[in-house]
Amino acid sequence: MSTGPGAKEQEEPIQGSAPTYKRHLLICKGVPGTDWPKKPEMSDPYLNLLSTAVRGQEVKVNFIDAGSKEEDTSIAPEEILSSAGPRFDLILFPDNVKFLNVRPEAFRDLSRFLEKNPLGELRSSIETKKAQEDDSLVTELVPGSGEKVAIELVKEPSAVLVCIHGSRDCRCGEQGGELYKILKDMVQMTGLTNSVKIYGVSHIGGHKYAPNTIMYPSGDWHGNLSDRDSNDAQQILFDALANGGVAGRVRERAADPIMLDKWRGRIGMNKEEQLKLYEAALKKKSGQGSVGSSSTATSPASFFSAPGEELYEEDGLKEQKNAVSVDSAKPTKATETTTTTSPQKVKIVFETFQKVRTEIEAKVGERILDIVKDKDPSRHGVYQALECTCGGQLGKVGSWTIAFVFCS
Repeated sequence: MSTGPGAKEQEEPIQGSAPTYKRHLLICKGVPGTDWPKKPEMSDPYLNLLSTAVRGQEVKVNFIDAGSKEEDTSIAPEEILSSAGPRFDLILFPDNVKFLNVRPEAFRDLSRFLEKNPLGELRSSIETKKAQEDDSLVTELVPGSGEKVAIELVKEPSAVLVCIHGSRDCRCGEQGGELYKILKDMVQMTGLTNSVKIYGVSHIGGHKYAPNTIMYPSGDWHGNLSDRDSNDAQQILFDALANGGVAGRVRERAADPIMLDKWRGRIGMNKEEQLKLYEAALKKKSGQGSVGSSSTATSPASFFSAPGEELYEEDGLKEQKNAVSVDSAKPTKATETTTTTSPQKVKIVFETFQKVRTEIEAKVGERILDIVKDKDPSRHGVYQALECTCGGQLGKVGSWTIAFVFCS
């Protein structure tokens, strides 16, 4: 059994790893996920100010990928205050409410607005007010403040967020990016664009569990999902649809999560509460076969054969299942590994941004983190400069004898 740092990461239980928060704000900045900075919370003033303003309301804040942004069909009303600063749309989950063209000056009012409109009441309140309006509801978030904001209701009752923040950790960018594409293709091909929205989002935490997803309105987190086939994506999509219900209302906290072996936690719960729910669900399902399986007695074996979706057969969508499956698109680990009697040795050159290089001899297949954490004192400086290696697996290098790893 490996005793390296990677082995330790994998031994940590995934259940109870979701953070504790009550609501989630997504910033529609119109920037592709590939262009996000490594730590936007430190480098982006808009996100930084917004996160600070709503921190007391336990609100999580993220960017969404430009490909997730809905087409803007609205025009900011003239009575909204002008500003020389940035304005972006904000989507609030699990309420399913959108605030249009919000400027930083409105952040404090937004925090007070959320405090006075608790989860479960905000959307119904806006629906009542919008019944008397033709377009977007325009209101002062805090009466008398003079800061007016346009508010809309998100049309899709369900949403799935996928972490695709590659500059923060390449596991999220690569594996999360693949799952993001699979889910978007599924929604498009099955004609569910008005029922569920797929969002690519910035860092949510838990790189080692990539790909990671969050479903709303249920607020369930999942990790260690497969980006190599469509089975996990089908389960996630089906559960998101099944638990959408009335948009903005979180399902009962007693509802059992799906895919227990990949379930990280749920919105509104601390770690202790998440583990308690997990243990209760585990005990309940103990007599229904293997709990570790991604499929359960209450979940369909395939999203395309889900109850109530018989119309898909008439449309020929069952035959399209293979079109969104990437089982054959990627080689399995068995085909990537070859057995050798004498591991090939290569020279690894680590280079910092100050152009300082350290040369180390290693074996093909040896984890980079294991290499730099070796007892050899000469490697200590390299380890301190190394922040992430995405698993640290050194693959085949063929005739190459030198590899470069650029450390931040």
